[in-house]
Amino acid sequence: MHSPLNSIPSINVQRIYDEPIIGVADGMDPLFTDYKSIIGDFHQSPEEILQRRAQDGGTPLSPDIRVVCWALPFSSQIKAANRKKEVWPSIQWAYGTRFGEELNNLLRRAVESFFTGRGILAVAPVLDSHWRRIENLPGGHTSNWSERHALFAAGMGTFSLNDGFITEKGIAMRCGSVVVNAALPVTPRTAGTHVANCLFCSAGTCGKCMERCPAYAITARGHDKVVCRRYREQLFRDFLHETCGVDLDVGECGLCQTGVPCESCNPTAKRAE
Repeated sequence: MHSPLNSIPSINVQRIYDEPIIGVADGMDPLFTDYKSIIGDFHQSPEEILQRRAQDGGTPLSPDIRVVCWALPFSSQIKAANRKKEVWPSIQWAYGTRFGEELNNLLRRAVESFFTGRGILAVAPVLDSHWRRIENLPGGHTSNWSERHALFAAGMGTFSLNDGFITEKGIAMRCGSVVVNAALPVTPRTAGTHVANCLFCSAGTCGKCMERCPAYAITARGHDKVVCRRYREQLFRDFLHETCGVDLDVGECGLCQTGVPCESCNPTAKRAE
């Protein structure tokens, strides 16, 4: 990540993200069909996404469907700043989340363009006009394309108690994906369960993310998205506005992703050593 956009000079952040982790999922993996039951029947499959684009452009679709996925681990500087916080996110985390996602969007477009420029059908689902957020669900909001679930299909890690995604470089990261019509090598999925990398879910230990959550939105039963979102929208957004002098649409405070054993590694792998 050598782009000049991977820094925030105004607050002396030299690097937002460290080097990415990359994986590839088989777009025809039955897991993507299972997601329609696990997430909701509104969740798109890679085939549906490409088929729609193929029909729009009059391009034939081959059976070779892949999902190129990446994780962008936050830099040690951003994680260290947030690790010290207990109620609000650090300014470094807030800015890193906001401007880091803008960089991630540029990466999505660049990967899509890399393939389409070579005559290969490709779609970045999150940037596609058919992407939408699904509101007012009993468990909280979601969307019709989950990049974390795409990363799981690509064997890049597992979910955690707090609904985050633990890669080999930890949970403090952002992720992205592009669906392509090309026969790329698929990365293996080796995790025994969908929560294998979480110490609490897999071994009944830890639970540090529960202690770190200022909204008490994380319990042994999991993550309450409604409580989490209410805290974000009603409390710390105003704090950041007053502190930074600008409106920052921060997705989360990130306290449950920093100052925890899974911040920068897969703690179950470390525990097994």
